[in-house]
Amino acid sequence: MTEHNNTNASGERPTDGSDGTSSGEPLDAAWEAFAQEHADDLDDVARSRNAKRFEKHAKRAEKQALLSVNDLDQGTFTDDAIGPGRGPRDATASSWLETDAVMDRYGEGFTPPTSFAPTPRRIVLFAALTVIGVLGVIVSVLVPRWTGMLGTVFGTLLLIGVAGLVASRRGKRHNDPFDDGARV
Repeated sequence: MTEHNNTNASGERPTDGSDGTSSGEPLDAAWEAFAQEHADDLDDVARSRNAKRFEKHAKRAEKQALLSVNDLDQGTFTDDAIGPGRGPRDATASSWLETDAVMDRYGEGFTPPTSFAPTPRRIVLFAALTVIGVLGVIVSVLVPRWTGMLGTVFGTLLLIGVAGLVASRRGKRHNDPFDDGARV
């Protein structure tokens, strides 16, 4: 943009009639007279598309954040209330890796299991039927002479195995009110 040339000797804005107005009246009065003479033209300019676009831009600029990240000092993002020179490696709280100390402090009485529960025989049977069924279907595709017979037998085994595994998973409801479903 171009800068406006100020023809005043001292660089100040004119306040009296020395700005070129012939009447010698003050600047505010001259401006009022000009605004009254050109009221229609000024209204047209105010209703123009550019004026509306400028208004939208001005409103958007007002809504922009009043606070920028650059306005904040580094202490805002770190906990310098604890004291200077303390970083993330200077933590004094207990770690989640110190489970023995935490369990002793809160006295939960946790005892780890000594052995795992045996897998039910029906689960082992249905898993074996599923694996045999999948392998048998693959073999039946590779042997075209017996595809019909092998596909039927191994397909049935596969369906029985999958249905048994799905049926064994149903009905597992935990009645503990504190059970949120998370398992380790």
